[in-house]
Amino acid sequence: MAQSQKSNFSIDEFYPYKNEIGINFTNVLGNVLSLNPDNASSPYGLTYRRHMGKISFRSAINVNFTDSNEDDFSNGLFIRRSLNVLKSDFRIGLEKHLVLNKRFLFSYGIDLLGAIGNEKSEIQDFNSGGRTFTSDDKTFGGGLGPVLRLEYKISDRIYLSSESSMYGFLSQTKSSLTINGVKDEDTKSSNSSLILVLPQSLFFNISF
Repeated sequence: MAQSQKSNFSIDEFYPYKNEIGINFTNVLGNVLSLNPDNASSPYGLTYRRHMGKISFRSAINVNFTDSNEDDFSNGLFIRRSLNVLKSDFRIGLEKHLVLNKRFLFSYGIDLLGAIGNEKSEIQDFNSGGRTFTSDDKTFGGGLGPVLRLEYKISDRIYLSSESSMYGFLSQTKSSLTINGVKDEDTKSSNSSLILVLPQSLFFNISF
């Protein structure tokens, strides 16, 4: 009786191809269905997985870049503001699979995380002789934690997946301020957090 309830589908049947690339299309789906995709908390836009039997190597990366400039003429004043932000989040890990049936697979594993950020802002005050304030913040972080994943097989090459994780994360930021070319003393700050990511992001995966 116990053997008859066991899944008759092997991991090689579920994953006939060894490589898998995934794209987070939660924002696209949310816009099409008029939902609020901003609630999705997964920061990763692109994933790659390499299947090795019942275990897979998993990785993901996301890069955000912002460059903005604004001239403020309110109240008879002239102030120019510029902001440049570059942030990269990445992870690597391993996961183990449990085939539920020919369409569904459950995985559990662990991830190592990394994050690099650089934010530079400048304010030019052209009033009363003119002053320039420049701030530069550099952030480095890392962490780890467990992950749970559910995947639905559409075909041998196309899959949909979502996952949940709980990451412990530690980051350190170095900040500097320069006023009219004169640099103040650098300051450092650190932050630790426990990040719970619910399965709110949907990934479209292609195997090859």
